[in-house]
Amino acid sequence: MTQQHCYFCGQIDGRPDRDLIAQLLPGEKYVRRVMLESSAFSVIPSLGPLTDGHVLLCARNHIRSFAALNPELDAEYEMMKRKLKQVLKELYGGSTLVFEHGMASCGRRVPCTVDHAHMHFVPLVGISERSLIPSLPWREFDGSIAALNRMAGGEEYLFLETEDGISRIATQGDEGFESQLMRRVVAAHAGTSREWNWREEPNPRAAHAAWERFVARAAPGTVL
Repeated sequence: MTQQHCYFCGQIDGRPDRDLIAQLLPGEKYVRRVMLESSAFSVIPSLGPLTDGHVLLCARNHIRSFAALNPELDAEYEMMKRKLKQVLKELYGGSTLVFEHGMASCGRRVPCTVDHAHMHFVPLVGISERSLIPSLPWREFDGSIAALNRMAGGEEYLFLETEDGISRIATQGDEGFESQLMRRVVAAHAGTSREWNWREEPNPRAAHAAWERFVARAAPGTVL
């Protein structure tokens, strides 16, 4: 998918013709469903929410993964994560699981069906984070963009950050990982196992409701 046809770019830019949530809610007045944004990042609701409040932290520019970001954006990235976790905790309680299925720096494989860098923030209530960590060759690191880039080494990767602040990355060479692997894992524990595949089970109403609740608590707009 190119930037010209990317649904995430369309939603971030406020383009009804390229905003998939808007297209799935025909006949309704268009609204730009962006919850928080900074110069380099935007937060949008997940079209396939695994739990209430599931949102995506996206790079504003059309890039393949967070590992491809400029390390100079690290302070802004950390600020956005902190702010987003804070609001989600106030709204939903519990902890927030953060994960990304990052694309390799080269090649046509799109493991999570979207080639625009996005990180999942999933509010967890009554779900153990430990139960959501698959048995993979995880390596712990400081969570910075520079370290993510270095440890990914240009390969496809899975990134996971738990409420205790521990960041993990796993790579698997050319073999890669099962498409939407983390969505499957979380869905199995959240009771949404039938909705793990967002393309087959999109829920635009839930996405809109998450946006409405978020902006009612934290008015949308630039935070940097």
